[in-house]
Amino acid sequence: MSESDPRKDPRYRPFRAAAYGLYIAVVSAFCIAVIIGVTRSVRAMTPARKPAEEQVLSYRECLDAADSLWSQLESEREKLVRISPAREVDRQWLAFRTTWLQHMRDAEARCALGSRDRVNLKEVFRRLEEVQDLYSIHAVQYAGEVGGVVDALRGAFSTARKNPAAGRLP
Repeated sequence: MSESDPRKDPRYRPFRAAAYGLYIAVVSAFCIAVIIGVTRSVRAMTPARKPAEEQVLSYRECLDAADSLWSQLESEREKLVRISPAREVDRQWLAFRTTWLQHMRDAEARCALGSRDRVNLKEVFRRLEEVQDLYSIHAVQYAGEVGGVVDALRGAFSTARKNPAAGRLP
């Protein structure tokens, strides 16, 4: 005679069903909480597009606004490699990104980019946002993949400079 598997004892079926049900409920609640948290975070970091304002800027003013946004974006990107500790680059970039996007949405609203005679301006703003997205990816990758190594290098330089053989630095 073969003995039946004690894990499949019919007396424990209700307890197994309850345990599985509880497990599924807890995992589902956790997943829903994560999804809600990520959704709120993304919404907070990405301002919505605004409707066109009644007072529309001239084509030249819109082009100047886009150029100013580009200059701000480039200036902040250049600062990435000077931030210490390098692991903080992504946090600082994301704070800048949210403010910058808000300024861009304001400029888009004042420029009436839906107008047929402003197709080229619309393309400029689209490309600006595309570059900003790529810079955001770069900042996160730099902080995560390169940041620790850069911080260690800076630490090694600092230690080496303390050696009397290094002499006095200006």
